[in-house]
Amino acid sequence: MDRPQIPDDQNVTSSGTLKLYHFVIIAVVATGVVALLFWYSRREAGHGEAPVSRDGVSVVSEGTRAVSLFFADEENQSLLIETKMVAMGKGFGDQVRQVMRALLEGSDGGGISTIAEGTRLLGVFYDSEAATLYIDFSSELIAGHPGGSSAEYFTISAIMRTISQNFPEVQAVQFLVEGLQVGTIAGHIEAYRPFAVSDWR
Repeated sequence: MDRPQIPDDQNVTSSGTLKLYHFVIIAVVATGVVALLFWYSRREAGHGEAPVSRDGVSVVSEGTRAVSLFFADEENQSLLIETKMVAMGKGFGDQVRQVMRALLEGSDGGGISTIAEGTRLLGVFYDSEAATLYIDFSSELIAGHPGGSSAEYFTISAIMRTISQNFPEVQAVQFLVEGLQVGTIAGHIEAYRPFAVSDWR
C-alpha cells in the first residue's frame, strides 16, 4: 500500500510566497484604482458646476461676446436692435445656439419678443458648403403664434436679422419645427425652403 506523499518544506514555502505575492499585487492595483477615482472626483468637483441659463441649458464659459438681437417696438410697428453680452462657445454651432437662446429669452431693454412664448431651440446645423444654417425649433413656434401676416413677418425677420447681424458667413436659413420642414409659420409666408439672408436685411 502506497504511503501518502508529504510535501516538502520547500514546496510549501514556495506556494505560500506565491500566494502572498499575488495578494500584494492585487492590493497595490486596487489602492491605485481607488486613489485615481478619488483624484478624479476631487478634480471634477474643483471645476464647479457649469453656469445654467434661464431655460435650464448649460452654457459654456470660454468667453463673452456682444451680440445684436432684434425685437419689436411697443407698437409692433418695427424692429429694434438690442446689444447683449452672451457667453460663447468655441465652435460655430455653439455660438449660434447661444445667440438664438438669448433671442428666445427676450429683451432686457423693453423690446417685445416676436417669437411665441415657450418656443425652445432644439438644435442647429450649419452646411458650410451651401452657407445654409438649419435651426430647429420646438412646436410652440407655430402652435403659440398669435397669427396675422404682420406678426409672422416680424417673427421671421427678427430671427433672420439676428443671424445676419452676428454671422455674416450665413447666406440662407432653413427653419425646422421638431426636426421637420414646415410649409409656413402662420399661413402667410412660405417657409418650406431656406430663406435668403439678403432678402431680410
